[in-house]
Amino acid sequence: MLIREVKDTDISKGLLNVFIEGFRYHYNGRPDIFSNKSDEELKEDLINSIMNDNIMVLEDEDRIVGYIQYEIREKHAKTMWVDQLVIDKQCQKKGYGKLLLDKVIELAKQENCERIELECWAFNDNAVGMYNHIGFSEQRVKLEKKL
Repeated sequence: MLIREVKDTDISKGLLNVFIEGFRYHYNGRPDIFSNKSDEELKEDLINSIMNDNIMVLEDEDRIVGYIQYEIREKHAKTMWVDQLVIDKQCQKKGYGKLLLDKVIELAKQENCERIELECWAFNDNAVGMYNHIGFSEQRVKLEKKL
Protein backbone atom coordinates (compact mmCIF):
# COMPACT_ATOMS: atom_id res chain seq x y z
CA MET A 1 0.00 0.00 0.00
CA LEU A 2 1.20 3.46 -0.88
CA ILE A 3 -0.36 6.76 0.16
CA ARG A 4 0.73 9.71 -1.93
CA GLU A 5 -0.42 12.95 -3.52
CA VAL A 6 -2.73 12.53 -6.49
CA LYS A 7 -1.41 12.66 -10.07
CA ASP A 8 -3.30 13.25 -13.32
CA THR A 9 -2.42 9.71 -14.41
CA ASP A 10 -4.37 8.29 -11.46
CA ILE A 11 -7.62 8.93 -13.34
CA SER A 12 -6.92 5.92 -15.55
CA LYS A 13 -5.50 3.84 -12.67
CA GLY A 14 -8.87 3.46 -10.94
CA LEU A 15 -9.38 6.87 -9.35
CA LEU A 16 -12.20 7.79 -11.72
CA ASN A 17 -14.00 4.54 -10.90
CA VAL A 18 -13.69 5.16 -7.16
CA PHE A 19 -14.82 8.78 -7.59
CA ILE A 20 -17.88 7.75 -9.62
CA GLU A 21 -18.71 4.95 -7.18
CA GLY A 22 -18.58 7.40 -4.26
CA PHE A 23 -20.75 9.93 -6.07
CA ARG A 24 -23.35 7.32 -7.08
CA TYR A 25 -23.55 6.07 -3.49
CA HIS A 26 -24.29 9.58 -2.26
CA TYR A 27 -26.68 10.29 -5.11
CA ASN A 28 -28.64 7.12 -4.31
CA GLY A 29 -28.75 8.08 -0.63
CA ARG A 30 -29.86 11.68 -1.25
CA PRO A 31 -31.05 12.27 -4.82
CA ASP A 32 -32.77 15.42 -3.57
CA ILE A 33 -29.35 16.95 -2.76
CA PHE A 34 -27.04 15.50 -5.41
CA SER A 35 -27.79 16.17 -9.07
CA ASN A 36 -27.54 13.13 -11.27
CA LYS A 37 -24.44 13.50 -13.44
CA SER A 38 -23.07 11.54 -16.34
CA ASP A 39 -19.75 9.74 -16.03
CA GLU A 40 -18.26 12.38 -18.34
CA GLU A 41 -19.48 15.21 -16.06
CA LEU A 42 -18.02 13.40 -13.06
CA LYS A 43 -14.72 13.00 -14.89
CA GLU A 44 -14.65 16.79 -15.39
CA ASP A 45 -15.42 17.29 -11.68
CA LEU A 46 -12.55 14.96 -10.78
CA ILE A 47 -10.11 16.73 -13.11
CA ASN A 48 -11.11 20.05 -11.53
CA SER A 49 -10.55 18.62 -8.04
CA ILE A 50 -7.14 17.24 -8.98
CA MET A 51 -6.13 20.68 -10.24
CA ASN A 52 -7.53 22.69 -7.31
CA ASP A 53 -7.80 20.56 -4.18
CA ASN A 54 -5.57 18.62 -1.80
CA ILE A 55 -6.04 14.92 -2.53
CA MET A 56 -4.10 11.87 -1.43
CA VAL A 57 -4.67 8.48 -2.99
CA LEU A 58 -4.23 4.97 -1.68
CA GLU A 59 -2.50 2.82 -4.28
CA ASP A 60 -2.40 -0.95 -4.19
CA GLU A 61 -0.35 -2.71 -6.88
CA ASP A 62 -0.62 0.16 -9.37
CA ARG A 63 -4.40 0.58 -8.81
CA ILE A 64 -6.06 3.40 -6.89
CA VAL A 65 -8.42 1.91 -4.30
CA GLY A 66 -9.28 5.06 -2.34
CA TYR A 67 -8.72 8.75 -1.85
CA ILE A 68 -9.09 11.52 0.69
CA GLN A 69 -9.70 15.19 -0.08
CA TYR A 70 -8.79 17.71 2.61
CA GLU A 71 -7.95 21.33 3.37
CA ILE A 72 -6.80 23.46 6.27
CA ARG A 73 -9.32 25.99 7.50
CA GLU A 74 -8.72 28.84 9.91
CA LYS A 75 -11.98 30.30 11.19
CA HIS A 76 -12.10 29.91 14.97
CA ALA A 77 -9.12 27.60 15.14
CA LYS A 78 -6.72 25.97 12.70
CA THR A 79 -8.58 22.88 11.60
CA MET A 80 -7.97 20.11 9.11
CA TRP A 81 -11.20 19.63 7.16
CA VAL A 82 -11.81 16.28 5.44
CA ASP A 83 -14.16 16.89 2.55
CA GLN A 84 -14.26 13.40 1.06
CA LEU A 85 -13.01 9.94 1.91
CA VAL A 86 -13.92 7.18 -0.52
CA ILE A 87 -12.72 3.58 -0.60
CA ASP A 88 -13.50 1.20 -3.46
CA LYS A 89 -16.52 -0.88 -2.46
CA GLN A 90 -14.56 -4.13 -2.86
CA CYS A 91 -11.84 -2.84 -0.52
CA GLN A 92 -13.96 -1.54 2.33
CA LYS A 93 -13.71 -2.86 5.88
CA LYS A 94 -9.98 -3.60 5.50
CA GLY A 95 -8.67 -0.57 7.38
CA TYR A 96 -7.92 1.49 4.26
CA GLY A 97 -10.04 4.43 5.36
CA LYS A 98 -8.12 4.51 8.62
CA LEU A 99 -4.82 4.49 6.72
CA LEU A 100 -5.85 7.59 4.78
CA LEU A 101 -7.16 9.33 7.89
CA ASP A 102 -3.95 8.51 9.78
CA LYS A 103 -1.98 10.21 6.99
CA VAL A 104 -4.17 13.32 7.22
CA ILE A 105 -3.88 13.30 11.03
CA GLU A 106 -0.10 13.23 10.65
CA LEU A 107 -0.27 16.15 8.22
CA ALA A 108 -2.62 18.07 10.54
CA LYS A 109 -0.16 17.67 13.41
CA GLN A 110 2.70 18.92 11.21
CA GLU A 111 0.57 21.96 10.32
CA ASN A 112 -0.26 22.60 14.02
CA CYS A 113 -3.98 22.07 13.53
CA GLU A 114 -6.06 21.86 16.69
CA ARG A 115 -8.47 19.24 15.38
CA ILE A 116 -9.79 17.36 12.38
CA GLU A 117 -13.38 17.82 11.31
CA LEU A 118 -15.57 16.06 8.78
CA GLU A 119 -19.20 15.45 8.02
CA CYS A 120 -20.91 12.23 7.14
CA TRP A 121 -24.38 11.62 5.76
CA ALA A 122 -26.71 9.94 8.26
CA PHE A 123 -27.54 7.18 5.73
CA ASN A 124 -23.86 6.16 5.55
CA ASP A 125 -23.84 3.74 8.48
CA ASN A 126 -20.52 2.12 7.49
CA ALA A 127 -18.68 5.45 7.49
CA VAL A 128 -20.25 6.59 10.77
CA GLY A 129 -19.22 3.30 12.35
CA MET A 130 -15.66 3.59 11.07
CA TYR A 131 -15.27 7.18 12.26
CA ASN A 132 -16.60 6.31 15.72
CA HIS A 133 -14.38 3.22 15.88
CA ILE A 134 -11.20 5.19 15.22
CA GLY A 135 -11.93 7.91 17.76
CA PHE A 136 -14.05 10.56 16.08
CA SER A 137 -16.96 11.80 18.16
CA GLU A 138 -20.11 13.72 17.39
CA GLN A 139 -19.49 17.45 17.54
CA ARG A 140 -22.84 18.82 16.45
CA VAL A 141 -26.05 17.63 14.90
CA LYS A 142 -27.20 19.10 11.60
CA LEU A 143 -30.95 18.97 11.06
CA GLU A 144 -33.15 19.74 8.09
CA LYS A 145 -36.78 20.20 7.20
CA LYS A 146 -37.68 19.47 3.60
CA LEU A 147 -40.06 21.96 2.00
